[in-house]
Amino acid sequence: MRLIACLLALLTAPALAQSDDYEGDWSGVLSAGAPLRLVLEVRGETAVLISVDQSGARLPLEITQRDAEGFAGTIPSVGAALDLNRTGNDELSGTFRQGGATLPLSLYRGNAFEDGGDVAADFIVMSGDVRLAGTLLLPEGDGPFPAILLLNGSGSQDRDANVAGQPGFAVLADSLAERGIATLRMDDRGIGGSDAVAPDSPADLAVDAGAALSALREADGIDNRCAGILGHSEGGMIAFLAADSADPAFIISLAGMHMTMAETLYDQSEAIILVSGGTQAQADQNRALQDAIFAIMRDETIEDHMAAMNAALVELGLPEAVAGQQATIWAQPYARAALDLDTASAMAAYEGPVHAFFAGMDLQVRGVAHADRLIAARGDQPTEVTYLGGLNHLFQRALTGLPQEYASAPHAMAPEALAAIGEAAEALINQACR
Repeated sequence: MRLIACLLALLTAPALAQSDDYEGDWSGVLSAGAPLRLVLEVRGETAVLISVDQSGARLPLEITQRDAEGFAGTIPSVGAALDLNRTGNDELSGTFRQGGATLPLSLYRGNAFEDGGDVAADFIVMSGDVRLAGTLLLPEGDGPFPAILLLNGSGSQDRDANVAGQPGFAVLADSLAERGIATLRMDDRGIGGSDAVAPDSPADLAVDAGAALSALREADGIDNRCAGILGHSEGGMIAFLAADSADPAFIISLAGMHMTMAETLYDQSEAIILVSGGTQAQADQNRALQDAIFAIMRDETIEDHMAAMNAALVELGLPEAVAGQQATIWAQPYARAALDLDTASAMAAYEGPVHAFFAGMDLQVRGVAHADRLIAARGDQPTEVTYLGGLNHLFQRALTGLPQEYASAPHAMAPEALAAIGEAAEALINQACR
């Protein structure tokens, strides 16, 4: 995805009511051997160039000009530069430069490529009294279509699974739609259009997943005999917890958390510290802090877990502000309920086919350990595991796997990951539904 500037004869152009308002989306096609559809996404003081035809690659811009005359910026991640003149209120024309090449490009206000010929619609799910909002994406053509419910990982994420500005699930949904597979992706509780009702335990999220899968099956255009679940990270755990009542046709796990949260956090923290250049002594010191936090989380005799945790962390040397922040996170009922939750029985009980993917440079969910736990729990149940080398926890191409790389990765999800997941989904649909 590269941009260029055609110098237009502005002296002969009609007078324009030029504006420095660039907020929103701008789209156009770059001729670079093959046509590349591009979207310039401007949000506040930040901008990202998206290559629709390169798996939705997202290239953050460092803005160097943004005024009534034009818009310009550099793209350090790919050694490129964008220089566009404001040739109309809703038109930009200029150049994209990269690797010695300069190509002409015109962009027009709006995203002309949004969802291609696919049909995206807002979708509401009622999970008990909790209202959950999301997007149902139907492929182009006549249904009914096989479908997949996408479950976010931990933390507060919107329906696109935005992490560090990278909308992994939006890109994945588009990729699956190209294969004729519908998807439903949801805002987490308290995010976007979903109600701000905090879950007390992973069981609450499993109920949400079951309600969403049931609603998905009943939606127009969906093959109600063929609806599966795909979960990322903690979502991989939730998929199995929901399976008993939801009865998905299949499960796809992406960097799924198949060990306990405590085990996952121990491994994750040590890996990130060591890869960041820290010492084993520092990793051991961090584990001592985790031990203190986990001990308080497990103690049911404590009446005020937040106060107890805050006091313990201050005593261990953390600044009060940091201790308070950590106590706020880990004293929540959800965190305490999830800490030692073992999903082995749920993984064993699900009789449908499973395909689990793990990323070779994932520092948050260490693939081999979680894969071993999944395989051991599944026994003779149909289970396939795939390792994708060179990718991080978000299935982006990575140098170190550290979370700091997520925002600057050129893709929200690497093309090879999208291809592998799509092929697995097709195989599971054929196996479970036909």
